[in-house]
Amino acid sequence: MKKLLVLLVLGLFLVTGCDSEPQQIERANGDSLTYLFFKDKYEESKYYFEFLDRNTAKNDSTKIIMARNDDNYYYEINGSSNMIIIQKGGIRYTLDSSMKTYFKEDIVTVEDFSLGILPSNMDDLKTKGYETGKEKILDQNLRYERYTYDTYTSTYYFKGDDLVYIKEVTPLKTVILKYCDYKDSFKKRLFDIPDSYTEMTY
Repeated sequence: MKKLLVLLVLGLFLVTGCDSEPQQIERANGDSLTYLFFKDKYEESKYYFEFLDRNTAKNDSTKIIMARNDDNYYYEINGSSNMIIIQKGGIRYTLDSSMKTYFKEDIVTVEDFSLGILPSNMDDLKTKGYETGKEKILDQNLRYERYTYDTYTSTYYFKGDDLVYIKEVTPLKTVILKYCDYKDSFKKRLFDIPDSYTEMTY
């Protein structure tokens, strides 16, 4: 009986150990959890996603919104303070919701806040190689898929087929977000500066 129990425990240990060992997928075939999650709800040029910030605390209620409609970009951080950045027509508008003011500046290149968080090219993602396994993040042991790019890595954490967290790592920063929601349709006025806001000049 003892021998059987030892064998069962050893077998369980081996199965668990194998399951958590990282595996390298050299070339995907449209079957990764990340690709399957995003493929029906995401276009690179039109999207609306909501996240919760997980960079300082696992229960932080700060909401982060990323949206895009062609060449119009929207980024919002809504927590203890509220800041909105809208980029369109070669201009970056930084809005302060509490003061109802905005500052604008000319830009040459759009700062894409979704880079490293949302896939930048779904066709590439479909076949891109990745590392997968199980990893502990914020007290949860979750299945992950890690994609490596030139200057950053993007890791997507899943519970079953459901996306839970996204982690971006660059030489300068680490960002962890909890996935909340997406919208497949949203109003274009999201990218408008409210008439009630006053422009600030420096």
